Amino acid sequence: MTAEDWTRDELLAALTWQLDAGVDEAIGDIAIDSYQLSQKQSQVAQKASTPPQTVKPGAKAAAPTPPKVAAAKRVLQSFQKTLGEAQNLAGNAKSISELATALASFDGCALKKTAINTVFDPAPSQADLMIVMGAPRADEDREGKTVAGSNRKLLENMLTAIHLKIEEVYLSSCVFWRPPGDKKPTVNDLACCKPFIDRQIELISPKVLVLMGESTLRGLVDPDASLLRQRGKWMEYTPPNGESIPTIATFAPHMLLNTPRQKALAWQDLRAIKTKLS
Repeated sequence: MTAEDWTRDELLAALTWQLDAGVDEAIGDIAIDSYQLSQKQSQVAQKASTPPQTVKPGAKAAAPTPPKVAAAKRVLQSFQKTLGEAQNLAGNAKSISELATALASFDGCALKKTAINTVFDPAPSQADLMIVMGAPRADEDREGKTVAGSNRKLLENMLTAIHLKIEEVYLSSCVFWRPPGDKKPTVNDLACCKPFIDRQIELISPKVLVLMGESTLRGLVDPDASLLRQRGKWMEYTPPNGESIPTIATFAPHMLLNTPRQKALAWQDLRAIKTKLS
């Protein structure tokens, strides 16, 4: 079913869900002239001040489509098209290298327009552990790597503590481009990137999946999830065309650098990961 088949109530319900989820803007491919819009609004105001025209007896007045409903329909159609493109590109990739090529051709995420690099790592020959990090930050954006700088150094130390090398782990991100100003990725950003992450998980097929950071948890599991409530608890994550994988959420390196007191909880999570892998 396409957006054209949706009823007015279904369109409004979908738009309401996006608003409740935190969506506060719609970005299109064509720039909007705000000055022209203000002129049109002025014209509309003038028309509204004139007396309404009467309808002759027996004649039927045209029922115009409410502007908000029409706008919601256009937004949903555009976003549905973007998601469909992401799903097709990701689903056709037969390897991580093909997936990287597919992602490079995808322009449906607004973050790509402002980022320096697409953050995407090559796959090791074998990886029992896959970690999906939070959104790339400045160091990751400059180097085009999933984790870089002080974040990488801390992650290396964390993995060493459970007898793993970072080269043995497959790393990905909840979005593949840095949000401006290191803001949290939006619901749309996460949704556009999810098909590619799901395909990574299917191709790598790790024994254990680790979600680092609240944005990652919300993007893959539950848009309303709380990291503090969910961390340390095992769950199952099942990609669309894959099998269930034991999954756990924990703190991202940059969070531990900013809030060192959480390191004790992160160490508990690392021990649980080590036990699950063994």
